Amino acid sequence: MKRVAAVLSVGLAAFSVAGCSEESPGEAMTSNSSVPGSIAPTSQSAPSDSVLPHSGAPAVVDPLPESVLSDHPCDVLTPEQVQKALGAGASTGSPSDLEQVGPGCDWGNMESFGGMQIGFSIVSREGLSAQYANTKPQVKVFRESVSVGGFPAVAYKASENDLMCTVAVGLADEYSISVTVTLSAEKEAEGVDSCVPAEKVAEMVVGNLKAKAGE
Repeated sequence: MKRVAAVLSVGLAAFSVAGCSEESPGEAMTSNSSVPGSIAPTSQSAPSDSVLPHSGAPAVVDPLPESVLSDHPCDVLTPEQVQKALGAGASTGSPSDLEQVGPGCDWGNMESFGGMQIGFSIVSREGLSAQYANTKPQVKVFRESVSVGGFPAVAYKASENDLMCTVAVGLADEYSISVTVTLSAEKEAEGVDSCVPAEKVAEMVVGNLKAKAGE
Protein backbone atom coordinates (compact mmCIF):
# COMPACT_ATOMS: atom_id res chain seq x y z
CA MET A 1 0.00 0.00 0.00
CA LYS A 2 2.82 2.37 0.87
CA ARG A 3 4.52 1.50 -2.42
CA VAL A 4 1.47 2.52 -4.47
CA ALA A 5 0.99 5.77 -2.56
CA ALA A 6 4.64 6.66 -2.97
CA VAL A 7 4.86 5.98 -6.68
CA LEU A 8 1.66 7.84 -7.43
CA SER A 9 3.03 10.82 -5.53
CA VAL A 10 6.22 10.63 -7.57
CA GLY A 11 4.19 10.49 -10.77
CA LEU A 12 2.32 13.61 -9.75
CA ALA A 13 5.63 15.29 -8.90
CA ALA A 14 7.01 14.46 -12.35
CA PHE A 15 3.87 15.88 -13.97
CA SER A 16 4.28 19.05 -11.91
CA VAL A 17 7.92 19.62 -12.74
CA ALA A 18 7.56 18.90 -16.44
CA GLY A 19 4.57 21.15 -16.86
CA CYS A 20 5.66 24.20 -14.85
CA SER A 21 8.16 26.56 -16.39
CA GLU A 22 7.60 29.80 -14.53
CA GLU A 23 8.20 28.76 -10.92
CA SER A 24 11.35 29.52 -8.99
CA PRO A 25 13.41 26.52 -7.78
CA GLY A 26 11.46 24.45 -5.27
CA GLU A 27 8.14 26.19 -5.81
CA ALA A 28 6.50 23.52 -7.95
CA MET A 29 7.02 20.68 -5.47
CA THR A 30 6.00 21.81 -2.04
CA SER A 31 4.25 18.63 -0.95
CA ASN A 32 6.24 16.08 -2.96
CA SER A 33 9.81 17.36 -2.59
CA SER A 34 10.72 14.68 -0.06
CA VAL A 35 9.45 11.74 -2.12
CA PRO A 36 12.34 9.43 -3.06
CA GLY A 37 13.14 9.63 -6.77
CA SER A 38 11.26 12.87 -7.36
CA ILE A 39 12.78 15.50 -9.64
CA ALA A 40 13.37 18.97 -8.30
CA PRO A 41 12.57 22.04 -10.44
CA THR A 42 15.37 24.10 -11.90
CA SER A 43 15.75 27.72 -12.94
CA GLN A 44 16.66 26.78 -16.53
CA SER A 45 13.15 27.32 -17.86
CA ALA A 46 12.56 29.48 -20.88
CA PRO A 47 10.41 32.62 -20.50
CA SER A 48 6.70 32.00 -20.89
CA ASP A 49 6.59 34.42 -23.85
CA SER A 50 9.19 32.45 -25.84
CA VAL A 51 8.36 31.55 -29.42
CA LEU A 52 7.09 27.97 -29.57
CA PRO A 53 8.47 25.44 -29.83
CA HIS A 54 11.68 26.17 -27.94
CA SER A 55 14.55 24.40 -26.17
CA GLY A 56 14.83 21.81 -28.96
CA ALA A 57 11.24 20.58 -28.83
CA PRO A 58 9.72 19.51 -32.16
CA ALA A 59 6.84 21.40 -33.70
CA VAL A 60 3.40 19.80 -33.82
CA VAL A 61 2.53 19.85 -37.51
CA ASP A 62 -1.10 18.73 -37.32
CA PRO A 63 -2.40 19.66 -33.84
CA LEU A 64 -5.57 18.42 -32.20
CA PRO A 65 -8.04 21.13 -31.17
CA GLU A 66 -7.81 22.02 -27.49
CA SER A 67 -11.50 21.19 -27.15
CA VAL A 68 -10.54 17.48 -26.96
CA LEU A 69 -9.19 18.26 -23.47
CA SER A 70 -12.52 19.59 -22.23
CA ASP A 71 -13.23 16.40 -20.24
CA HIS A 72 -11.34 15.59 -17.03
CA PRO A 73 -8.40 13.15 -17.34
CA CYS A 74 -10.29 10.72 -15.10
CA ASP A 75 -12.76 10.31 -17.97
CA VAL A 76 -10.25 10.01 -20.80
CA LEU A 77 -10.02 6.20 -20.50
CA THR A 78 -12.89 3.75 -20.29
CA PRO A 79 -13.07 1.41 -17.26
CA GLU A 80 -12.14 -1.43 -19.61
CA GLN A 81 -9.02 0.43 -20.75
CA VAL A 82 -8.01 1.17 -17.16
CA GLN A 83 -8.38 -2.50 -16.31
CA LYS A 84 -6.37 -3.43 -19.40
CA ALA A 85 -3.58 -1.14 -18.25
CA LEU A 86 -3.58 -2.02 -14.54
CA GLY A 87 -5.35 -5.36 -14.33
CA ALA A 88 -8.32 -6.52 -12.30
CA GLY A 89 -8.60 -4.63 -9.05
CA ALA A 90 -7.69 -1.24 -10.53
CA SER A 91 -9.14 1.70 -8.64
CA THR A 92 -11.44 4.31 -10.08
CA GLY A 93 -9.74 7.55 -11.07
CA SER A 94 -8.86 10.03 -8.35
CA PRO A 95 -8.43 13.69 -9.42
CA SER A 96 -4.93 15.08 -8.89
CA ASP A 97 -5.27 18.52 -10.45
CA LEU A 98 -2.45 21.04 -10.24
CA GLU A 99 -3.27 24.73 -10.47
CA GLN A 100 0.05 25.58 -12.17
CA VAL A 101 -0.22 22.78 -14.75
CA GLY A 102 -3.74 21.51 -15.35
CA PRO A 103 -6.08 18.65 -14.47
CA GLY A 104 -4.71 15.22 -13.58
CA CYS A 105 -5.94 11.81 -12.45
CA ASP A 106 -4.40 8.90 -10.52
CA TRP A 107 -5.22 5.18 -10.63
CA GLY A 108 -3.71 2.37 -8.61
CA ASN A 109 -3.99 -1.37 -8.09
CA MET A 110 -3.50 -2.45 -4.49
CA GLU A 111 -3.14 -6.10 -5.53
CA SER A 112 -0.41 -5.71 -8.17
CA PHE A 113 1.11 -2.47 -6.77
CA GLY A 114 1.00 -0.89 -10.22
CA GLY A 115 -0.27 2.60 -10.87
CA MET A 116 -0.60 5.36 -13.43
CA GLN A 117 -1.23 9.07 -13.65
CA ILE A 118 -2.60 11.08 -16.59
CA GLY A 119 -2.33 14.83 -16.80
CA PHE A 120 -3.25 17.63 -19.20
CA SER A 121 -0.63 20.39 -19.35
CA ILE A 122 -2.72 23.36 -20.45
CA VAL A 123 -1.75 26.21 -18.10
CA SER A 124 1.87 27.00 -19.00
CA ARG A 125 1.03 27.14 -22.75
CA GLU A 126 4.39 25.57 -23.61
CA GLY A 127 3.49 22.00 -24.59
CA LEU A 128 6.48 19.68 -25.01
CA SER A 129 8.84 22.67 -24.78
CA ALA A 130 8.34 22.48 -21.00
CA GLN A 131 9.77 18.96 -20.90
CA TYR A 132 12.75 19.95 -23.02
CA ALA A 133 13.47 23.03 -20.93
CA ASN A 134 12.73 21.67 -17.44
CA THR A 135 12.88 17.88 -17.40
CA LYS A 136 15.59 16.97 -19.89
CA PRO A 137 18.43 18.52 -17.83
CA GLN A 138 17.33 16.61 -14.71
CA VAL A 139 16.86 13.01 -15.84
CA LYS A 140 19.30 10.35 -16.99
CA VAL A 141 16.87 8.85 -19.51
CA PHE A 142 15.17 11.21 -21.97
CA ARG A 143 14.11 9.53 -25.22
CA GLU A 144 13.26 12.02 -27.93
CA SER A 145 12.46 9.64 -30.76
CA VAL A 146 9.09 8.55 -29.41
CA SER A 147 5.97 9.15 -31.52
CA VAL A 148 2.53 8.47 -30.10
CA GLY A 149 -0.51 8.41 -32.37
CA GLY A 150 1.38 10.46 -34.94
CA PHE A 151 2.26 13.19 -32.46
CA PRO A 152 5.74 14.05 -31.18
CA ALA A 153 6.43 12.62 -27.75
CA VAL A 154 9.21 12.02 -25.25
CA ALA A 155 9.72 9.29 -22.67
CA TYR A 156 11.76 9.95 -19.56
CA LYS A 157 12.69 8.43 -16.21
CA ALA A 158 15.28 8.83 -13.49
CA SER A 159 17.33 5.79 -14.57
CA GLU A 160 17.17 2.88 -17.01
CA ASN A 161 15.85 0.49 -14.29
CA ASP A 162 13.41 2.96 -12.78
CA LEU A 163 10.03 1.27 -12.25
CA MET A 164 8.32 4.55 -13.20
CA CYS A 165 8.32 6.23 -16.62
CA THR A 166 6.53 9.27 -18.02
CA VAL A 167 5.53 9.73 -21.64
CA ALA A 168 4.57 13.26 -22.67
CA VAL A 169 2.78 13.86 -25.97
CA GLY A 170 2.52 17.22 -27.72
CA LEU A 171 -0.98 17.64 -29.10
CA ALA A 172 -0.12 21.21 -30.15
CA ASP A 173 2.84 23.50 -29.55
CA GLU A 174 0.93 25.05 -26.62
CA TYR A 175 -0.48 22.02 -24.79
CA SER A 176 0.34 18.40 -24.12
CA ILE A 177 -0.66 15.34 -22.14
CA SER A 178 1.46 13.16 -19.89
CA VAL A 179 1.14 9.53 -18.83
CA THR A 180 3.17 8.24 -15.89
CA VAL A 181 3.11 4.49 -15.30
CA THR A 182 4.56 2.57 -12.36
CA LEU A 183 5.24 -1.10 -12.99
CA SER A 184 3.39 -3.78 -11.08
CA ALA A 185 5.53 -5.98 -8.83
CA GLU A 186 5.23 -8.79 -11.39
CA LYS A 187 6.38 -6.64 -14.32
CA GLU A 188 9.18 -5.22 -12.22
CA ALA A 189 10.39 -8.75 -11.45
CA GLU A 190 10.28 -9.56 -15.17
CA GLY A 191 12.55 -6.63 -15.93
CA VAL A 192 10.02 -4.83 -18.14
CA ASP A 193 11.05 -1.38 -19.34
CA SER A 194 8.57 0.92 -17.57
CA CYS A 195 8.39 3.17 -20.64
CA VAL A 196 6.79 0.39 -22.71
CA PRO A 197 3.47 0.28 -20.80
CA ALA A 198 3.57 4.07 -20.45
CA GLU A 199 3.68 4.39 -24.24
CA LYS A 200 0.83 1.88 -24.60
CA VAL A 201 -1.39 3.86 -22.22
CA ALA A 202 -0.45 7.09 -24.00
CA GLU A 203 -1.50 5.49 -27.30
CA MET A 204 -4.90 4.65 -25.80
CA VAL A 205 -5.35 8.18 -24.47
CA VAL A 206 -4.36 9.82 -27.76
CA GLY A 207 -6.58 7.39 -29.68
CA ASN A 208 -9.57 8.41 -27.57
CA LEU A 209 -8.78 12.11 -28.01
CA LYS A 210 -8.44 11.73 -31.79
CA ALA A 211 -11.78 9.90 -31.88
CA LYS A 212 -13.33 12.77 -29.94
CA ALA A 213 -11.97 15.17 -32.56
CA GLY A 214 -13.51 13.02 -35.29
CA GLU A 215 -10.19 11.75 -36.62
